[in-house]
Amino acid sequence: MRKRIWTPFIVDLLLVLVISGHTSTAVAQAQGTFMPTDTMRNARYGHTATLLLNGKVFITGGVGSGSGNSTELYDPSSGRFTATANMTTIRFNPSATLLPDGRVLIAGGDKLGTAELYDPANGTFTATGNMVATQYWHTATLLNNGKVLIAGGGRDCPNQNDGCLIVERPELYDPSTATFTVTGDYADKSGDPWFETAGLVSAPATLLPNGKVLIAAEPTAELYDPGTGTFELTGQMTRGKMDRQPGWGIGGTATLLKNGKVLLAGGQIFETSYLLDAELYDPTTGKFTAVGSMLKARDGHTATLLSDGTVLIAGGQGWDTINGLCCYATGSRADAEVYDPLSGVFQSTSSMIGRRLWPAATLLTDGKVLMSGGWDRAGAVDTAELYVPSVLVPAPVVTNIQFDRTTVVAGTSYSVNVSVANITAQTFFDVRFIAPGSKTSDVVLNWQRGVTASHGVPAGIASGIWTINGVRPHQIETDHTGNFIPVSATITVSP
Repeated sequence: MRKRIWTPFIVDLLLVLVISGHTSTAVAQAQGTFMPTDTMRNARYGHTATLLLNGKVFITGGVGSGSGNSTELYDPSSGRFTATANMTTIRFNPSATLLPDGRVLIAGGDKLGTAELYDPANGTFTATGNMVATQYWHTATLLNNGKVLIAGGGRDCPNQNDGCLIVERPELYDPSTATFTVTGDYADKSGDPWFETAGLVSAPATLLPNGKVLIAAEPTAELYDPGTGTFELTGQMTRGKMDRQPGWGIGGTATLLKNGKVLLAGGQIFETSYLLDAELYDPTTGKFTAVGSMLKARDGHTATLLSDGTVLIAGGQGWDTINGLCCYATGSRADAEVYDPLSGVFQSTSSMIGRRLWPAATLLTDGKVLMSGGWDRAGAVDTAELYVPSVLVPAPVVTNIQFDRTTVVAGTSYSVNVSVANITAQTFFDVRFIAPGSKTSDVVLNWQRGVTASHGVPAGIASGIWTINGVRPHQIETDHTGNFIPVSATITVSP
């Protein structure tokens, strides 16, 4: 990671908070439950479900009756779905990324190279720059600098189980210019004319605390460094120990845990080999280590980090043993389980009300999880349900913020006091900012600990207006899993 020459100053920036997350250590608890909620306006799978800044869930795209370009909103306060404006085009398996300003970037989809922006403020869609290549089954990762990394997409996927021609070069979307540009090439090339890169198609992508992106491309994963725009190989993965050609593994999940490690679970190898395997990636060592297996082999499932630090694994497809005989292909499944990072064990939890393959799971601000859509044996479903953990953690609420100044002279210091409900005195705050004269963001982790702190401004720091555009609260020092909440806060530095 690049050295931040202005890092000491970031503890001097003005902080205005609207906090929507809370963290705590995982503890043993009773099973959670699933409960029904409103029916979606359209049946769909292969769709996206994005938590907006107002707490509603924006759902778009997918396959199903009338779902291709339709969109809808789920309001947790009323438990109802309502239709909103249609996208400009039909999209199956696009990506949806919440941008720092609250808009949503919707990119790609089956044989599409277009993109558009959804603005929750007025409920409208507008076209934005075209992608460099047509692709779907790709990932879209919001980077600390505010750009979006598009990676792992296929440009010719006649059947997800039969592989794809991978898009040769990943690309970046820059919201400030509304353009897509190519970035560094992947590090691992298989040389296979069908799999032009090893295992990268549909490989899950995870933004790490250090700002790099883990691309879990079996069997050798890669790291993308936004500072250099390059990919490099990292540790060898352990899952799917059978001898196979790289590139066949799809449908697994990757979840950043509150301890900074990444949980990778499940997936599929070839057409019918579903995985029980799970492993952890440690960014500090660059290595993968196997952990306890899931209770059920599955792919096409969801993995959601809960407020208590555990991970809800739900749905998908896999093998079951029926009447003592192995193996029965479920087609889609309703069972769920929870991974506890403290014990390293997967434990059973209540099953979903319906079977769901390729559903969408969205953690709500109240700690519940919205499971929407998916595919059962009869096709796309329009049902949705809520997972309710046994303990719901209330979201922090800012009640007062006081600063002793808004302009500061280099070489001096100032103090800040933040009054926030539902947090402890040891809460950490990460901050995202823009330096004077810059158009891109940067991030400093653990910017402040506690609600009151004094911050020094080093001599020689760049003078001008420094702008905070995001803040993230967390209770555990290593936890950098929540989204940054956009803010509009500045402080002026005088020489």
